[in-house]
Amino acid sequence: MNLRQRGFTLLEVVIAISIFALLGMATYRMLDSVLRVDESTRANEQALRELTRTFAALDRDLTQAAPRAIRDGYGDFRPSLQGELGAVDGTAAVELSRYGWLNPLGLSRTQLQRVRWRLSGKRLERVYWTVLDQAVDSQPRVQSMLEGVVSLAFRYMNEEGEWLEQWPPTSNATTEKVANVLPLAVELRLEHERYGEITRLYRLPEPGMDEKQQDRPAPTEPVVPAQGEAA
Repeated sequence: MNLRQRGFTLLEVVIAISIFALLGMATYRMLDSVLRVDESTRANEQALRELTRTFAALDRDLTQAAPRAIRDGYGDFRPSLQGELGAVDGTAAVELSRYGWLNPLGLSRTQLQRVRWRLSGKRLERVYWTVLDQAVDSQPRVQSMLEGVVSLAFRYMNEEGEWLEQWPPTSNATTEKVANVLPLAVELRLEHERYGEITRLYRLPEPGMDEKQQDRPAPTEPVVPAQGEAA
């Protein structure tokens, strides 16, 4: 008995293609949604790591502040800690000497380091020098620490417990005694595009702690790398 061979009709083919197209579109949208969530999660994680790394470096610098004034490239005194406001845009910056400069290679140099935190546009930068008393050709090295910073402000507490916008409290910091005075505490106020306003309060080393710091062995905690060159 001969049976007639029967194929798919045009309508059945169209319906099958439509079903596969719908399944493919749904799968694509699901995959695209998963990829977008993963990308957003990675971006948030990277931003949080950047914020954590920045404050870890800032914490180390301020909590290891050293009462060591320096000479700049022109031989003028610069206080051990100098907090200032920009003359034009009011941007805050703080520059200080600090203990604990890691020396993993055992080079013949001091463990003191001169650093500066400043705001450049919307980027928070850490600037450091390889020498304390600088020459005319002493060039600083710049580390890009945190993007998206809207504003940066510092306050400094004097011995009477008063908060000042600048440090030293007197403009005459040309003598070594005045230049080596540190504030009791430093307050940081930072406004970020993603995290809003962040406030941190740092208690600085008490007077007379410099000898204890010098007798303390070099710290062995790992260096947290920044986006630029690590200190």
